Amino acid sequence: MPTRGELVALGLSASCAEVLGHLWDYLDDEIDGAGAARMRAHIGGCAECRAYAGAERCFLQGLAALKRELRAPRLLRERVARRLQREGCGCWERARRKDAG
Repeated sequence: MPTRGELVALGLSASCAEVLGHLWDYLDDEIDGAGAARMRAHIGGCAECRAYAGAERCFLQGLAALKRELRAPRLLRERVARRLQREGCGCWERARRKDAG
């Protein structure tokens, strides 16, 4: 994920950078009510972030469908969970569980 400064240098506002920095947590319902409301408001009013969020949502839905179809071995789930945790993703614990979906 690019840094906030890199996103701003690409012409995105600081608000866009904030949204993109927390998008996966938002899509995974890992953000509290007030934060989620701010994310929804920004995405609703920003065509670039709305398009990006739609693409990420589609990706996550496709990944979830594959995950239901192909069960990952325990060691792979553990490796993915550790990496997600290191990257600061709030969904890392769910990745570790066998029944996560």
